[in-house]
Amino acid sequence: MKRIIALVSLAVCLLLTACESRSIGIVGGADGPTSIFVSLKSDADKFFKKNYVNELKLPILDVHIENPFISGDRTLILDDTIENNLEYMVYEYYHSKISGDFSKIKDIIAENESLKIAIDNEEKQFNEGIYFNKIILDEIDVVDKEDVLDISKNNKQKIVSQLKELGMTEFAIVEVEANVKLNEKYLSMGPQISDGDMTRYYLIGTKDNAYKIVEVYWEGFIDD
Repeated sequence: MKRIIALVSLAVCLLLTACESRSIGIVGGADGPTSIFVSLKSDADKFFKKNYVNELKLPILDVHIENPFISGDRTLILDDTIENNLEYMVYEYYHSKISGDFSKIKDIIAENESLKIAIDNEEKQFNEGIYFNKIILDEIDVVDKEDVLDISKNNKQKIVSQLKELGMTEFAIVEVEANVKLNEKYLSMGPQISDGDMTRYYLIGTKDNAYKIVEVYWEGFIDD
């Protein structure tokens, strides 16, 4: 019995020494077999905890926003306050959609081929008269750090991979709650997206003090 305890103790010590990111546990009773389990702590979780933006340290903005903003037959309405530069970046994203200035959108998105293709397609549709008539931004908020920790393991790993590939460290996710109305030509194209409420999540990363939109996620992202 003493020999078994000694061997178990030695095994635990070796495991603890080998990897600090592992959680070691021992399961067993006095009359039953003893087993060792090793639980790996997620590298993605550690990245999130270390590199997610501290919202309290973001500069408070004092900007004039034309509200409502009208461009042709298109309207953008802000029903929330803009509290920092990340929220303002997302507001500008929608402002550019309504004004039709897609070059500004391309300036603030990162090297993401699928996102660029989506923006190019939207620009093409806009030039063909297919666009949003009205966007009401009900809410623009940097998601709390505690809430992003609830993102699924798979989505966290994808986010970390994207950010590391781009050489980005500090990042944030901005949630948008909006109500949209499509113009008649858009609606005539059949079911793609529909009028009404929508939720979007914008992954924003920084490199060399420059913020870029890395990815856009749809409803269910936080709960997936």
